[in-house]
Amino acid sequence: MGRANTPVESVETLLSVVEFLEQSGEAGVTEIAKAVDVSKSTVHNHLTTLRQRGYVVNEDGQYRLGLRFLRIGETTRMRTDLFEIARPQIETLVEGTDLVGNLAVEELGSGVYLYRSRGSDEIEFSTRAGERHDLHCTATGKSILAHVSPERFEALLDSIDLVSYTAQTITEKGELLDEVDRVRNRGIAFDEEEYGRGLRCVGVPIFGPDDTVIGAISLSGPAADMNGTWYRETLPERLQATKNRIEVNLRDY
Repeated sequence: MGRANTPVESVETLLSVVEFLEQSGEAGVTEIAKAVDVSKSTVHNHLTTLRQRGYVVNEDGQYRLGLRFLRIGETTRMRTDLFEIARPQIETLVEGTDLVGNLAVEELGSGVYLYRSRGSDEIEFSTRAGERHDLHCTATGKSILAHVSPERFEALLDSIDLVSYTAQTITEKGELLDEVDRVRNRGIAFDEEEYGRGLRCVGVPIFGPDDTVIGAISLSGPAADMNGTWYRETLPERLQATKNRIEVNLRDY
């Protein structure tokens, strides 16, 4: 999506401040002003407004995002039927395992995690909802790519930057087309340490009541554990069963 023809400069500055605090965790006025390339007085005015509305917290001159954003995020996420239905199914899927269960959708050419759940505290993978990821190197991303409409696929293919994350990442368009065909034919996608070294993942698409793909679910774990029949057959079977329950419930929701 292109930029607005007449962007509102003050709003762009405000959003830049918020996005910088999201990335940095916390920062002072001088640091923020330097990062977003505006005056300290302008940053201070924006921060004062945000603080008064509960969107940032000031502790000894260090600003961080407030919990007001959490409420907004939860409201946005809870509005989706997919999240409501899939969340308990994913929790059940990972219960008693050392895996991470993921629910993702595509937005603006990237994958976005709506929900992530750890089966065990022994694993250290991030489970932050809202994190974005590339479609060409993740199991959820490839599951979505393989089942969108031909028109949407062409648009996504044109926009994808085949970034290399590991030696296993697909970086050639022809190779990606072959991989998408394999995923489409078997209904299962594998991430063979393509997004992160030492991490494997297996995923399946989720279809809505109109038979269009609306997202994907996956299971992630250490590559040392994700191998053999368990990885290639058992986990895909569990994901397919979970997928079926989610899709049935979506039709009845």
